[in-house]
Amino acid sequence: MGIRLSKGIKTALALTLTAALFTGCANRESESPGNSSNSKPASKESSAGSGHYSLYAPTQTTPINLDGRITKVVMEKSGIRWNKVEIGNGGDVAQQINLKLVSGDFPDAIILPADSLMWSRLIDEKKLLPLDDYFDNAADYPNLAKIDKRIIDNWRAADGHIYFVPSGYEPVVEEPAAWQGNAQGLWIQNTILEKSGMTYEDLRTVEGFEKFLNKIKDFKDAQGRKIIPLSLGGENFAGLDVVMSMFGVVSGGNGWNEQADGTVLPDYQLPGFKQAFQWLNSLHLKGLLDPETAFQKKDLFKEKANNLRFGAMLFGGWDNPNLTILKNKGIPDTISYKALERQGFPGGWFIPTYLPANPGVKFAQYASFNPFGGSGTGISAKVENPDVLMKGLDWMQTPEAFILMEYGPEELGAHKMEDGVVIIDNDVFYGPEFWGGDAGGMAKVTEHGFWWWKNLASTLMTHIKTMEPTWPATNAMLYKAEELNHEQGTYGLIPQSSRIKPIIGGAVEKYSPVQNDIRLQYYAKLLLAKSEKNFEDTFNQFLNEMKVRGHDAETIAEFNKEYKAYSDTPAGKIEVTIKRSLPRNVYNEEPVIIGE
Repeated sequence: MGIRLSKGIKTALALTLTAALFTGCANRESESPGNSSNSKPASKESSAGSGHYSLYAPTQTTPINLDGRITKVVMEKSGIRWNKVEIGNGGDVAQQINLKLVSGDFPDAIILPADSLMWSRLIDEKKLLPLDDYFDNAADYPNLAKIDKRIIDNWRAADGHIYFVPSGYEPVVEEPAAWQGNAQGLWIQNTILEKSGMTYEDLRTVEGFEKFLNKIKDFKDAQGRKIIPLSLGGENFAGLDVVMSMFGVVSGGNGWNEQADGTVLPDYQLPGFKQAFQWLNSLHLKGLLDPETAFQKKDLFKEKANNLRFGAMLFGGWDNPNLTILKNKGIPDTISYKALERQGFPGGWFIPTYLPANPGVKFAQYASFNPFGGSGTGISAKVENPDVLMKGLDWMQTPEAFILMEYGPEELGAHKMEDGVVIIDNDVFYGPEFWGGDAGGMAKVTEHGFWWWKNLASTLMTHIKTMEPTWPATNAMLYKAEELNHEQGTYGLIPQSSRIKPIIGGAVEKYSPVQNDIRLQYYAKLLLAKSEKNFEDTFNQFLNEMKVRGHDAETIAEFNKEYKAYSDTPAGKIEVTIKRSLPRNVYNEEPVIIGE
Protein backbone atom coordinates (compact mmCIF):
# COMPACT_ATOMS: atom_id res chain seq x y z
CA MET A 1 0.00 0.00 0.00
CA GLY A 2 2.80 2.39 -0.71
CA ILE A 3 4.22 4.21 2.29
CA ARG A 4 2.16 5.25 5.27
CA LEU A 5 3.30 6.18 8.72
CA SER A 6 5.40 3.52 10.40
CA LYS A 7 2.62 1.77 12.30
CA GLY A 8 0.54 1.65 9.14
CA ILE A 9 3.25 -0.30 7.37
CA LYS A 10 3.49 -2.74 10.25
CA THR A 11 -0.27 -3.29 10.22
CA ALA A 12 -0.29 -3.90 6.49
CA LEU A 13 2.55 -6.37 6.84
CA ALA A 14 1.01 -8.29 9.70
CA LEU A 15 -0.79 -10.80 7.50
CA THR A 16 2.27 -11.31 5.36
CA LEU A 17 4.64 -11.86 8.24
CA THR A 18 2.53 -14.37 10.18
CA ALA A 19 4.57 -17.51 10.82
CA ALA A 20 2.96 -20.07 8.58
CA LEU A 21 3.37 -23.57 7.34
CA PHE A 22 0.72 -26.22 7.22
CA THR A 23 2.09 -29.68 6.69
CA GLY A 24 1.91 -30.51 10.37
CA CYS A 25 -1.52 -29.01 10.90
CA ALA A 26 -3.82 -31.96 10.42
CA ASN A 27 -1.99 -34.25 12.79
CA ARG A 28 -4.67 -36.89 12.73
CA GLU A 29 -4.94 -38.60 9.36
CA SER A 30 -8.29 -37.74 7.89
CA GLU A 31 -9.98 -39.08 4.83
CA SER A 32 -10.32 -36.45 2.15
CA PRO A 33 -13.74 -35.69 0.75
CA GLY A 34 -12.55 -36.74 -2.68
CA ASN A 35 -9.22 -36.87 -4.45
CA SER A 36 -10.38 -34.85 -7.43
CA SER A 37 -10.43 -31.15 -6.74
CA ASN A 38 -12.54 -30.58 -9.83
CA SER A 39 -15.48 -32.58 -8.55
CA LYS A 40 -18.72 -30.61 -8.21
CA PRO A 41 -20.89 -32.27 -5.57
CA ALA A 42 -24.43 -31.00 -5.26
CA SER A 43 -25.28 -29.34 -1.97
CA LYS A 44 -28.25 -27.91 -0.20
CA GLU A 45 -25.90 -25.98 2.09
CA SER A 46 -24.24 -24.04 -0.72
CA SER A 47 -25.60 -20.70 -1.80
CA ALA A 48 -23.67 -20.95 -5.04
CA GLY A 49 -25.23 -20.98 -8.44
CA SER A 50 -24.23 -19.20 -11.65
CA GLY A 51 -21.15 -17.80 -9.95
CA HIS A 52 -22.86 -16.50 -6.80
CA TYR A 53 -21.15 -17.46 -3.56
CA SER A 54 -20.98 -16.78 0.16
CA LEU A 55 -17.74 -15.84 1.91
CA TYR A 56 -16.75 -15.81 5.58
CA ALA A 57 -13.85 -13.71 6.90
CA PRO A 58 -13.98 -14.18 10.71
CA THR A 59 -10.84 -12.14 11.44
CA GLN A 60 -12.13 -9.19 9.39
CA THR A 61 -14.10 -6.68 11.47
CA THR A 62 -14.37 -3.79 9.01
CA PRO A 63 -17.72 -4.01 7.19
CA ILE A 64 -17.51 -5.11 3.58
CA ASN A 65 -19.56 -3.10 1.11
CA LEU A 66 -20.52 -5.30 -1.84
CA ASP A 67 -21.82 -2.22 -3.65
CA GLY A 68 -18.45 -0.47 -3.41
CA ARG A 69 -17.06 0.86 -6.67
CA ILE A 70 -13.86 -1.17 -6.49
CA THR A 71 -15.58 -4.31 -5.24
CA LYS A 72 -17.93 -4.27 -8.20
CA VAL A 73 -15.00 -4.14 -10.62
CA VAL A 74 -13.16 -6.90 -8.72
CA MET A 75 -16.25 -9.11 -8.94
CA GLU A 76 -16.71 -8.36 -12.62
CA LYS A 77 -13.09 -9.11 -13.48
CA SER A 78 -12.90 -12.25 -11.34
CA GLY A 79 -16.27 -13.64 -12.40
CA ILE A 80 -17.19 -14.26 -8.74
CA ARG A 81 -20.43 -12.73 -7.50
CA TRP A 82 -20.45 -12.61 -3.73
CA ASN A 83 -24.06 -12.45 -2.56
CA LYS A 84 -23.02 -12.67 1.09
CA VAL A 85 -19.78 -11.72 2.81
CA GLU A 86 -19.84 -12.24 6.55
CA ILE A 87 -17.21 -10.76 8.84
CA GLY A 88 -16.23 -11.55 12.43
CA ASN A 89 -17.30 -9.91 15.66
CA GLY A 90 -13.81 -9.28 17.02
CA GLY A 91 -14.10 -12.16 19.47
CA ASP A 92 -12.51 -15.58 19.63
CA VAL A 93 -12.17 -16.87 16.04
CA ALA A 94 -12.20 -20.53 17.05
CA GLN A 95 -15.45 -20.02 18.93
CA GLN A 96 -17.02 -18.23 15.96
CA ILE A 97 -16.10 -21.03 13.57
CA ASN A 98 -17.22 -23.73 15.99
CA LEU A 99 -20.63 -22.06 16.10
CA LYS A 100 -20.69 -22.08 12.31
CA LEU A 101 -19.94 -25.78 12.25
CA VAL A 102 -22.61 -26.55 14.86
CA SER A 103 -25.23 -24.49 13.03
CA GLY A 104 -24.48 -26.16 9.70
CA ASP A 105 -24.29 -22.74 8.05
CA PHE A 106 -20.88 -23.21 6.48
CA PRO A 107 -19.96 -20.73 3.70
CA ASP A 108 -18.77 -21.49 0.18
CA ALA A 109 -15.36 -19.98 0.98
CA ILE A 110 -13.52 -18.99 4.14
CA ILE A 111 -10.47 -16.77 4.73
CA LEU A 112 -8.24 -17.51 7.72
CA PRO A 113 -4.74 -16.54 8.81
CA ALA A 114 -2.20 -19.12 7.75
CA ASP A 115 -1.32 -19.97 11.35
CA SER A 116 -4.90 -20.59 12.48
CA LEU A 117 -5.44 -23.93 14.22
CA MET A 118 -8.97 -23.96 12.81
CA TRP A 119 -7.64 -25.20 9.46
CA SER A 120 -6.99 -28.53 11.17
CA ARG A 121 -10.51 -28.63 12.54
CA LEU A 122 -12.03 -27.88 9.13
CA ILE A 123 -9.98 -30.64 7.51
CA ASP A 124 -10.89 -33.12 10.21
CA GLU A 125 -14.55 -32.20 9.82
CA LYS A 126 -14.20 -32.73 6.03
CA LYS A 127 -15.55 -29.26 5.33
CA LEU A 128 -12.95 -28.32 2.74
CA LEU A 129 -12.45 -29.31 -0.89
CA PRO A 130 -8.98 -30.58 -1.86
CA LEU A 131 -7.59 -28.23 -4.50
CA ASP A 132 -4.57 -30.22 -5.74
CA ASP A 133 -5.63 -30.42 -9.39
CA TYR A 134 -6.02 -26.67 -9.75
CA PHE A 135 -2.35 -26.09 -8.98
CA ASP A 136 -1.32 -28.68 -11.58
CA ASN A 137 -3.58 -27.46 -14.41
CA ALA A 138 -1.56 -24.80 -16.21
CA ALA A 139 -3.89 -24.80 -19.21
CA ASP A 140 -6.98 -23.70 -17.27
CA TYR A 141 -5.46 -22.16 -14.14
CA PRO A 142 -2.11 -20.74 -15.28
CA ASN A 143 -1.57 -18.38 -12.36
CA LEU A 144 -2.26 -20.96 -9.68
CA ALA A 145 -0.07 -23.46 -11.52
CA LYS A 146 2.93 -21.13 -11.60
CA ILE A 147 3.01 -20.59 -7.82
CA ASP A 148 6.36 -21.88 -6.57
CA LYS A 149 5.97 -25.53 -5.55
CA ARG A 150 7.70 -24.83 -2.24
CA ILE A 151 4.84 -22.50 -1.37
CA ILE A 152 2.34 -25.20 -2.33
CA ASP A 153 4.24 -27.78 -0.26
CA ASN A 154 4.18 -25.34 2.62
CA TRP A 155 0.38 -25.40 2.56
CA ARG A 156 0.08 -29.16 2.08
CA ALA A 157 -1.85 -30.88 4.89
CA ALA A 158 -0.77 -34.09 6.60
CA ASP A 159 -3.02 -36.16 4.33
CA GLY A 160 -1.04 -34.89 1.34
CA HIS A 161 -3.70 -32.57 -0.08
CA ILE A 162 -3.84 -28.82 -0.65
CA TYR A 163 -6.94 -27.19 0.80
CA PHE A 164 -6.05 -23.52 0.54
CA VAL A 165 -5.24 -20.82 -1.97
CA PRO A 166 -2.42 -18.78 -0.38
CA SER A 167 -2.46 -15.00 -0.24
CA GLY A 168 0.35 -12.54 0.33
CA TYR A 169 3.16 -14.84 -0.83
CA GLU A 170 6.37 -13.91 -2.61
CA PRO A 171 5.96 -14.38 -6.40
CA VAL A 172 9.70 -15.14 -6.71
CA VAL A 173 10.85 -16.86 -3.53
CA GLU A 174 14.58 -16.23 -4.08
CA GLU A 175 13.98 -12.53 -4.80
CA PRO A 176 11.90 -11.15 -1.94
CA ALA A 177 11.35 -7.54 -1.03
CA ALA A 178 14.21 -5.99 0.91
CA TRP A 179 11.71 -5.04 3.58
CA GLN A 180 9.90 -7.55 5.75
CA GLY A 181 9.11 -5.28 8.70
CA ASN A 182 11.93 -6.55 10.92
CA ALA A 183 13.13 -3.55 12.90
CA GLN A 184 14.14 -5.44 16.05
CA GLY A 185 17.49 -4.80 17.66
CA LEU A 186 19.47 -2.20 19.58
CA TRP A 187 18.39 1.44 19.18
CA ILE A 188 20.46 4.29 20.67
CA GLN A 189 19.50 7.91 21.40
CA ASN A 190 22.00 10.01 19.45
CA THR A 191 22.19 12.88 21.96
CA ILE A 192 22.97 10.54 24.84
CA LEU A 193 25.64 8.66 22.88
CA GLU A 194 27.33 11.89 21.87
CA LYS A 195 27.28 13.16 25.44
CA SER A 196 28.82 9.88 26.68
CA GLY A 197 31.87 10.41 24.49
CA MET A 198 31.51 6.89 23.07
CA THR A 199 30.82 5.72 19.52
CA TYR A 200 28.52 3.13 17.97
CA GLU A 201 31.57 0.94 17.40
CA ASP A 202 32.27 1.01 21.15
CA LEU A 203 28.91 -0.67 21.77
CA ARG A 204 29.55 -3.80 19.71
CA THR A 205 30.54 -5.89 22.71
CA VAL A 206 28.53 -6.54 25.87
CA GLU A 207 31.41 -5.11 27.88
CA GLY A 208 31.41 -1.90 25.84
CA PHE A 209 27.64 -1.63 25.97
CA GLU A 210 27.64 -1.97 29.78
CA LYS A 211 30.31 0.71 29.97
CA PHE A 212 28.02 3.01 27.97
CA LEU A 213 25.03 2.27 30.25
CA ASN A 214 27.12 3.02 33.35
CA LYS A 215 28.34 6.29 31.84
CA ILE A 216 24.82 7.57 31.19
CA LYS A 217 23.00 6.40 34.33
CA ASP A 218 23.37 9.78 36.03
CA PHE A 219 22.54 11.85 32.95
CA LYS A 220 19.41 13.98 33.21
CA ASP A 221 16.85 14.94 30.60
CA ALA A 222 15.55 18.45 29.83
CA GLN A 223 13.12 18.24 32.78
CA GLY A 224 15.86 17.28 35.22
CA ARG A 225 14.80 13.63 35.45
CA LYS A 226 17.41 10.89 35.43
CA ILE A 227 17.84 9.14 32.11
CA ILE A 228 16.84 5.47 32.22
CA PRO A 229 19.83 3.79 30.56
CA LEU A 230 18.04 0.77 29.01
CA SER A 231 14.54 -0.39 28.16
CA LEU A 232 13.26 -3.69 26.71
CA GLY A 233 10.30 -2.04 25.02
CA GLY A 234 6.62 -2.41 25.75
CA GLU A 235 4.61 -4.88 27.78
CA ASN A 236 5.32 -8.59 28.25
CA PHE A 237 9.08 -8.27 27.79
CA ALA A 238 8.74 -7.18 24.17
CA GLY A 239 12.49 -7.09 23.54
CA LEU A 240 13.42 -10.34 25.23
CA ASP A 241 14.01 -12.19 21.95
CA VAL A 242 16.65 -9.58 21.07
CA VAL A 243 18.40 -10.05 24.44
CA MET A 244 18.26 -13.84 24.10
CA SER A 245 19.89 -13.58 20.68
CA MET A 246 22.94 -12.05 22.34
CA PHE A 247 23.24 -15.27 24.36
CA GLY A 248 22.69 -17.61 21.40
CA VAL A 249 19.08 -18.53 22.20
CA VAL A 250 16.04 -18.40 19.91
CA SER A 251 13.26 -17.09 22.14
CA GLY A 252 10.81 -15.51 19.72
CA GLY A 253 7.85 -17.39 18.28
CA ASN A 254 7.57 -20.73 20.03
CA GLY A 255 11.05 -20.52 21.54
CA TRP A 256 12.21 -23.90 20.22
CA ASN A 257 15.91 -24.40 19.53
CA GLU A 258 17.21 -27.17 17.28
CA GLN A 259 20.06 -29.22 18.74
CA ALA A 260 22.94 -31.01 17.00
CA ASP A 261 21.10 -34.34 17.14
CA GLY A 262 18.05 -32.94 15.32
CA THR A 263 15.85 -32.66 18.41
CA VAL A 264 14.48 -29.38 19.73
CA LEU A 265 14.52 -27.91 23.23
CA PRO A 266 12.57 -24.95 24.63
CA ASP A 267 14.62 -21.81 25.18
CA TYR A 268 14.51 -21.98 28.99
CA GLN A 269 16.37 -25.32 29.02
CA LEU A 270 19.43 -23.81 27.33
CA PRO A 271 22.30 -22.32 29.39
CA GLY A 272 22.10 -19.05 27.46
CA PHE A 273 18.56 -18.42 28.69
CA LYS A 274 19.63 -18.36 32.31
CA GLN A 275 22.73 -16.33 31.45
CA ALA A 276 20.58 -13.74 29.66
CA PHE A 277 18.35 -13.28 32.71
CA GLN A 278 21.38 -13.15 35.01
CA TRP A 279 22.69 -10.34 32.83
CA LEU A 280 19.37 -8.48 32.90
CA ASN A 281 19.15 -8.93 36.67
CA SER A 282 22.67 -7.56 37.10
CA LEU A 283 21.71 -4.51 35.02
CA HIS A 284 18.65 -4.01 37.21
CA LEU A 285 20.69 -4.23 40.43
CA LYS A 286 23.09 -1.61 39.04
CA GLY A 287 20.22 0.73 38.16
CA LEU A 288 20.84 0.38 34.43
CA LEU A 289 17.55 -1.23 33.35
CA ASP A 290 14.02 0.13 33.60
CA PRO A 291 12.42 -2.03 36.34
CA GLU A 292 8.96 -1.27 34.95
CA THR A 293 9.90 -3.42 31.95
CA ALA A 294 8.73 -6.28 34.15
CA PHE A 295 5.11 -5.13 34.44
CA GLN A 296 4.41 -1.99 32.41
CA LYS A 297 1.65 -1.62 29.84
CA LYS A 298 2.53 -0.51 26.35
CA ASP A 299 1.02 2.96 26.80
CA LEU A 300 3.33 3.64 29.75
CA PHE A 301 6.35 2.56 27.72
CA LYS A 302 5.35 4.78 24.80
CA GLU A 303 4.87 7.75 27.11
CA LYS A 304 8.38 7.31 28.51
CA ALA A 305 9.86 6.70 25.05
CA ASN A 306 8.23 9.79 23.56
CA ASN A 307 9.54 11.85 26.48
CA LEU A 308 13.08 10.62 25.69
CA ARG A 309 13.53 8.92 29.05
CA PHE A 310 15.68 6.12 27.59
CA GLY A 311 19.28 6.15 26.43
CA ALA A 312 19.05 2.78 24.67
CA MET A 313 16.38 0.23 23.79
CA LEU A 314 16.68 -3.48 22.99
CA PHE A 315 13.26 -3.93 21.44
CA GLY A 316 11.11 -4.33 18.33
CA GLY A 317 11.92 -0.87 16.91
CA TRP A 318 8.44 0.23 15.91
CA ASP A 319 7.53 2.32 18.94
CA ASN A 320 10.63 4.49 18.85
CA PRO A 321 9.94 8.22 19.39
CA ASN A 322 11.35 9.55 16.11
CA LEU A 323 7.99 10.56 14.63
CA THR A 324 7.12 12.42 17.83
CA ILE A 325 10.51 14.15 17.75
CA LEU A 326 9.87 15.46 14.24
CA LYS A 327 6.47 16.83 15.26
CA ASN A 328 7.88 18.46 18.37
CA LYS A 329 10.66 20.07 16.31
CA GLY A 330 8.26 21.30 13.63
CA ILE A 331 9.92 19.13 10.97
CA PRO A 332 7.56 17.63 8.37
CA ASP A 333 7.05 13.92 9.03
CA THR A 334 7.42 13.35 5.28
CA ILE A 335 11.03 14.54 5.25
CA SER A 336 13.36 12.10 3.50
CA TYR A 337 16.31 10.38 5.13
CA LYS A 338 18.77 12.23 2.88
CA ALA A 339 17.23 15.61 3.60
CA LEU A 340 17.22 15.03 7.35
CA GLU A 341 20.77 13.71 7.26
CA ARG A 342 21.84 16.82 5.35
CA GLN A 343 20.33 19.23 7.88
CA GLY A 344 21.35 17.05 10.84
CA PHE A 345 19.32 14.54 12.79
CA PRO A 346 17.46 16.26 15.64
CA GLY A 347 18.43 15.74 19.26
CA GLY A 348 16.91 12.63 20.82
CA TRP A 349 16.80 10.79 17.48
CA PHE A 350 16.96 7.02 17.86
CA ILE A 351 19.26 5.14 15.50
CA PRO A 352 19.53 1.35 15.15
CA THR A 353 22.98 -0.18 15.54
CA TYR A 354 24.66 -3.59 15.82
CA LEU A 355 23.85 -5.87 18.74
CA PRO A 356 26.47 -6.16 21.50
CA ALA A 357 28.30 -9.48 21.10
CA ASN A 358 29.33 -11.98 23.77
CA PRO A 359 32.73 -13.63 23.18
CA GLY A 360 32.31 -16.99 21.47
CA VAL A 361 28.52 -16.69 21.14
CA LYS A 362 26.78 -16.66 17.76
CA PHE A 363 23.71 -14.43 17.54
CA ALA A 364 20.45 -16.37 17.32
CA GLN A 365 17.89 -15.49 14.65
CA TYR A 366 14.93 -13.38 15.71
CA ALA A 367 14.00 -11.62 12.45
CA SER A 368 12.14 -13.85 9.99
CA PHE A 369 11.39 -13.91 6.29
CA ASN A 370 8.10 -15.62 5.39
CA PRO A 371 7.62 -16.09 1.62
CA PHE A 372 4.69 -18.48 2.01
CA GLY A 373 1.77 -16.14 2.55
CA GLY A 374 -0.06 -14.77 5.55
CA SER A 375 -3.57 -16.02 4.90
CA GLY A 376 -5.38 -18.62 2.86
CA THR A 377 -8.78 -19.25 1.32
CA GLY A 378 -10.47 -22.60 1.68
CA ILE A 379 -13.41 -23.80 -0.44
CA SER A 380 -16.36 -25.74 0.96
CA ALA A 381 -16.41 -29.44 0.11
CA LYS A 382 -20.08 -29.04 -0.85
CA VAL A 383 -19.78 -25.95 -3.01
CA GLU A 384 -21.45 -25.93 -6.40
CA ASN A 385 -19.35 -25.03 -9.43
CA PRO A 386 -15.99 -24.77 -7.64
CA ASP A 387 -14.32 -24.12 -11.00
CA VAL A 388 -15.96 -20.68 -11.15
CA LEU A 389 -14.54 -19.78 -7.76
CA MET A 390 -11.11 -21.13 -8.63
CA LYS A 391 -11.07 -19.26 -11.94
CA GLY A 392 -11.64 -16.05 -10.02
CA LEU A 393 -8.94 -16.88 -7.46
CA ASP A 394 -6.60 -17.73 -10.34
CA TRP A 395 -7.10 -14.27 -11.82
CA MET A 396 -6.45 -12.71 -8.43
CA GLN A 397 -2.85 -13.93 -8.58
CA THR A 398 -2.09 -11.51 -11.45
CA PRO A 399 -0.44 -8.08 -11.22
CA GLU A 400 -3.57 -6.61 -12.82
CA ALA A 401 -5.65 -7.91 -9.91
CA PHE A 402 -3.21 -6.67 -7.26
CA ILE A 403 -3.14 -3.18 -8.74
CA LEU A 404 -6.93 -3.05 -8.93
CA MET A 405 -7.40 -4.28 -5.37
CA GLU A 406 -4.74 -1.91 -4.05
CA TYR A 407 -5.43 1.32 -5.95
CA GLY A 408 -8.78 0.83 -7.69
CA PRO A 409 -9.51 1.51 -11.38
CA GLU A 410 -7.46 4.25 -13.02
CA GLU A 411 -10.47 6.53 -13.32
CA LEU A 412 -10.54 6.93 -9.54
CA GLY A 413 -7.24 8.80 -9.84
CA ALA A 414 -5.12 6.99 -7.23
CA HIS A 415 -2.79 5.62 -9.92
CA LYS A 416 -2.10 5.43 -13.62
CA MET A 417 -0.07 3.05 -15.77
CA GLU A 418 2.87 4.29 -17.84
CA ASP A 419 4.94 1.79 -19.82
CA GLY A 420 3.95 -1.02 -17.49
CA VAL A 421 4.81 0.97 -14.34
CA VAL A 422 2.30 1.87 -11.64
CA ILE A 423 2.44 5.62 -10.99
CA ILE A 424 0.78 6.43 -7.66
CA ASP A 425 -0.86 9.79 -7.01
CA ASN A 426 -0.24 10.14 -3.30
CA ASP A 427 -2.48 13.18 -2.98
CA VAL A 428 -5.39 11.00 -4.04
CA PHE A 429 -4.30 7.70 -2.51
CA TYR A 430 -3.74 9.27 0.90
CA GLY A 431 -6.44 11.86 0.36
CA PRO A 432 -10.03 12.07 1.64
CA GLU A 433 -11.41 9.65 -0.97
CA PHE A 434 -9.01 6.85 0.01
CA TRP A 435 -6.84 6.32 3.09
CA GLY A 436 -7.05 9.89 4.34
CA GLY A 437 -10.80 9.88 4.86
CA ASP A 438 -12.83 9.79 8.03
CA ALA A 439 -11.81 7.45 10.87
CA GLY A 440 -8.25 7.16 9.65
CA GLY A 441 -9.34 6.31 6.13
CA MET A 442 -11.43 3.24 6.99
CA ALA A 443 -14.74 4.94 6.20
CA LYS A 444 -13.74 5.46 2.57
CA VAL A 445 -12.09 2.06 2.41
CA THR A 446 -15.41 0.56 3.43
CA GLU A 447 -17.35 2.72 1.01
CA HIS A 448 -15.20 1.82 -1.98
CA GLY A 449 -14.83 -1.80 -0.90
CA PHE A 450 -11.18 -2.50 -1.66
CA TRP A 451 -7.80 -3.53 -0.20
CA TRP A 452 -9.21 -6.37 1.94
CA TRP A 453 -9.75 -8.43 -1.24
CA LYS A 454 -5.99 -9.14 -1.28
CA ASN A 455 -6.54 -11.29 1.81
CA LEU A 456 -8.77 -13.51 -0.34
CA ALA A 457 -6.08 -14.23 -2.94
CA SER A 458 -3.04 -12.27 -4.04
CA THR A 459 0.71 -12.24 -4.44
CA LEU A 460 2.84 -9.56 -2.82
CA MET A 461 3.73 -6.50 -4.88
CA THR A 462 7.44 -7.35 -4.91
CA HIS A 463 7.75 -7.85 -8.67
CA ILE A 464 5.14 -5.32 -9.78
CA LYS A 465 6.97 -2.35 -11.24
CA THR A 466 5.93 0.71 -9.26
CA MET A 467 7.13 4.29 -9.19
CA GLU A 468 7.64 4.65 -5.46
CA PRO A 469 8.15 7.98 -3.72
CA THR A 470 11.04 8.24 -1.29
CA TRP A 471 10.36 6.88 2.16
CA PRO A 472 10.02 9.25 5.13
CA ALA A 473 13.08 9.32 7.38
CA THR A 474 11.20 7.66 10.25
CA ASN A 475 10.44 4.63 8.09
CA ALA A 476 13.96 4.66 6.67
CA MET A 477 15.29 4.03 10.17
CA LEU A 478 13.10 0.92 10.46
CA TYR A 479 14.41 -0.27 7.10
CA LYS A 480 17.95 0.39 8.28
CA ALA A 481 17.34 -1.82 11.33
CA GLU A 482 16.33 -4.70 9.06
CA GLU A 483 19.47 -4.19 6.98
CA LEU A 484 21.51 -4.56 10.17
CA ASN A 485 19.70 -7.80 10.97
CA HIS A 486 20.78 -9.12 7.58
CA GLU A 487 24.39 -8.08 8.22
CA GLN A 488 24.71 -9.50 11.74
CA GLY A 489 23.02 -12.82 10.94
CA THR A 490 19.85 -12.38 12.99
CA TYR A 491 17.60 -12.59 9.91
CA GLY A 492 16.52 -15.72 8.04
CA LEU A 493 13.76 -17.96 6.71
CA ILE A 494 11.01 -18.55 9.24
CA PRO A 495 12.22 -21.50 11.35
CA GLN A 496 10.69 -24.94 10.98
CA SER A 497 9.60 -24.91 14.61
CA SER A 498 7.38 -21.90 13.89
CA ARG A 499 5.71 -23.65 10.96
CA ILE A 500 4.24 -26.57 12.86
CA LYS A 501 0.69 -26.51 14.16
CA PRO A 502 0.14 -28.22 17.52
CA ILE A 503 -2.21 -31.17 17.66
CA ILE A 504 -5.72 -30.00 18.52
CA GLY A 505 -6.37 -31.35 21.99
CA GLY A 506 -2.72 -32.31 22.41
CA ALA A 507 -0.29 -31.39 25.17
CA VAL A 508 1.24 -28.38 23.38
CA GLU A 509 -2.13 -26.77 22.71
CA LYS A 510 -3.41 -27.63 26.17
CA TYR A 511 -0.46 -26.46 28.24
CA SER A 512 0.99 -23.58 26.18
CA PRO A 513 -1.34 -20.98 27.79
CA VAL A 514 -0.32 -22.23 31.24
CA GLN A 515 3.36 -22.11 30.31
CA ASN A 516 3.00 -18.57 28.97
CA ASP A 517 1.46 -17.44 32.26
CA ILE A 518 4.31 -19.07 34.17
CA ARG A 519 6.85 -17.39 31.92
CA LEU A 520 5.48 -13.88 32.45
CA GLN A 521 5.22 -14.38 36.21
CA TYR A 522 8.76 -15.67 36.61
CA TYR A 523 10.36 -13.38 34.02
CA ALA A 524 9.43 -10.48 36.29
CA LYS A 525 10.73 -12.28 39.38
CA LEU A 526 14.01 -13.18 37.69
CA LEU A 527 14.61 -9.69 36.41
CA LEU A 528 13.85 -8.12 39.77
CA ALA A 529 15.65 -10.68 41.97
CA LYS A 530 17.37 -8.99 44.93
CA SER A 531 20.48 -11.19 45.11
CA GLU A 532 22.27 -14.07 43.40
CA LYS A 533 20.70 -16.52 45.86
CA ASN A 534 17.26 -15.04 45.29
CA PHE A 535 17.84 -15.40 41.54
CA GLU A 536 18.92 -19.06 41.83
CA ASP A 537 15.97 -19.94 44.02
CA THR A 538 13.58 -18.18 41.64
CA PHE A 539 15.04 -19.86 38.57
CA ASN A 540 14.71 -23.30 40.15
CA GLN A 541 11.11 -22.50 41.09
CA PHE A 542 10.49 -21.46 37.49
CA LEU A 543 11.82 -24.77 36.15
CA ASN A 544 9.73 -26.68 38.68
CA GLU A 545 6.60 -24.75 37.73
CA MET A 546 7.17 -25.51 34.04
CA LYS A 547 7.59 -29.17 34.96
CA VAL A 548 4.63 -29.53 37.30
CA ARG A 549 2.01 -27.02 36.18
CA GLY A 550 3.30 -26.64 32.63
CA HIS A 551 3.74 -30.39 32.00
CA ASP A 552 6.80 -29.54 29.92
CA ALA A 553 8.00 -33.16 29.66
CA GLU A 554 4.79 -33.97 27.79
CA THR A 555 4.89 -30.89 25.57
CA ILE A 556 8.56 -31.38 24.68
CA ALA A 557 8.03 -35.06 23.82
CA GLU A 558 4.97 -34.31 21.71
CA PHE A 559 6.58 -31.41 19.87
CA ASN A 560 9.72 -33.41 19.10
CA LYS A 561 7.59 -36.18 17.62
CA GLU A 562 5.77 -33.68 15.41
CA TYR A 563 9.03 -31.90 14.54
CA LYS A 564 10.65 -35.12 13.37
CA ALA A 565 7.59 -36.08 11.30
CA TYR A 566 7.42 -32.60 9.82
CA SER A 567 11.12 -32.62 8.95
CA ASP A 568 10.54 -35.66 6.73
CA THR A 569 7.76 -34.00 4.70
CA PRO A 570 8.32 -31.84 1.57
CA ALA A 571 7.57 -28.73 3.64
CA GLY A 572 10.14 -29.72 6.23
CA LYS A 573 12.78 -29.97 3.52
CA ILE A 574 12.13 -26.54 2.00
CA GLU A 575 15.26 -24.46 1.50
CA VAL A 576 15.46 -20.91 0.24
CA THR A 577 18.65 -19.19 -0.86
CA ILE A 578 18.06 -15.49 -1.41
CA LYS A 579 19.73 -14.44 -4.66
CA ARG A 580 18.90 -10.79 -4.25
CA SER A 581 16.51 -8.62 -2.28
CA LEU A 582 14.52 -6.13 -4.30
CA PRO A 583 15.21 -2.73 -2.73
CA ARG A 584 12.68 -0.07 -1.87
CA ASN A 585 13.06 3.66 -2.40
CA VAL A 586 14.44 4.43 1.02
CA TYR A 587 17.49 6.62 0.62
CA ASN A 588 16.74 8.59 -2.56
CA GLU A 589 15.12 12.00 -2.68
CA GLU A 590 13.17 11.44 -5.88
CA PRO A 591 10.68 8.73 -6.89
CA VAL A 592 12.26 5.64 -8.45
CA ILE A 593 10.93 2.46 -10.03
CA ILE A 594 10.97 -0.55 -7.73
CA GLY A 595 10.06 -4.17 -8.45
CA GLU A 596 12.43 -4.90 -11.32
